[in-house]
Amino acid sequence: MERLKNPREFSVVYNQGKPHFGKYVVVSVLPIDRPVSRVGFAVGKKVGNAVTRNKIKRRLRAIMQGQSGRIVAGFDIIIGAKQRSVTASFHDLEDDLCRVLKNSGLLTSNRSGPTRIGEEHA
Repeated sequence: MERLKNPREFSVVYNQGKPHFGKYVVVSVLPIDRPVSRVGFAVGKKVGNAVTRNKIKRRLRAIMQGQSGRIVAGFDIIIGAKQRSVTASFHDLEDDLCRVLKNSGLLTSNRSGPTRIGEEHA
């Protein structure tokens, strides 16, 4: 799994991709012609100050790192945090993100449920 960093690539995924909504996150997905999937994270200024936004991004990255072996190849994925993600626990955020990824068809069923790793980083 690679990272999406270029703003132009984010725009393409937002404009052409399909959004999937959860309680704490919005996952935008665009099929691409690559052997790996790429993931980007978006946490807007409405969510909170820099410390809060970075904490949420760290949590989302930790969750995705734990799920990296289950992500289907060939997609650009942007994970956006909603304002209510600030009050969510790591466990709730992980459950919501995994549910949205599963419903969007991005997770294979190698394991059952969230992995619970990375909690010490939250």
